[in-house]
Amino acid sequence: MSQENAYHIIKALNNNVILARNTNNQEMILIGKGIGFGKKTDKIAYINDSRIQKVYSNSQGVLKEEYIQLVNAIDRKVIGVVEEIILLAEKELGHLDEHIHIALVDHVGFALERLKQGMVFSNPFLYEIKTMYKDEYDIALKGKSLLFKRLGVTIPDDEVGYIALHLYSSRQRKDIKHTIKDTRLLNTVLQLIEKEIGYNIDKNLTMYKRLIIHLKQSITRSENNKEIVNPLLDDIIAKLDKAYHIAEKVAKIIEAEKGIVVSKDEKGFLALHIERLRN
Repeated sequence: MSQENAYHIIKALNNNVILARNTNNQEMILIGKGIGFGKKTDKIAYINDSRIQKVYSNSQGVLKEEYIQLVNAIDRKVIGVVEEIILLAEKELGHLDEHIHIALVDHVGFALERLKQGMVFSNPFLYEIKTMYKDEYDIALKGKSLLFKRLGVTIPDDEVGYIALHLYSSRQRKDIKHTIKDTRLLNTVLQLIEKEIGYNIDKNLTMYKRLIIHLKQSITRSENNKEIVNPLLDDIIAKLDKAYHIAEKVAKIIEAEKGIVVSKDEKGFLALHIERLRN
């Protein structure tokens, strides 16, 4: 049976998100439809727990000093929307690393400030992000709609891509620097393939999307030393020698960047994808 609990309101970040302290003096973020409406700073409010969709508490390591600094530095409405985006992401992707509360608030707050000043950062990896991190990108698009609905601000798709990178990094519990580095590596490899086959590939082609997904999976397998067997390897080397030669060049770049070994079997499968694009 649900009950009402007393909270000392630190700040109502928007109508759906509250920064509060419970009766045990524990700071927490409360998220629930309409729970922030009419709540006054430094007042006691009673909230029925059935109305609270999500609680992030200090005991979970969420409200670090860094987060409190962000609350004091960034428009509370922005923080509230970002927390709604995180809640949406966790519903669809599962639990995210708690640092997302700091990283994404900081990123979105800074991005909106840049937009006000007319500064737009291009995202050179946007297409790769859409393909590699499709689930995260779809949620980031919903975040774009939320930002417009709550704040009346439309962010460009380049920024949607960066939000997707943050969500993916948090989902994988990786530093976003590593995610960006991996995405940049993929972009470098794709540029090499285009150069070698002699034309810019139509990024809407299904086979191009399959190539990106295969490269990502191949790198992950190589990192984890998971071996696969390519029964066509000898025929590929003999009959698709040009494509296999390009695959070897790609493997060298990956090996140098990641410090891993890409097997001949992996290079053989990659050559099949490259051959399709060559034709």
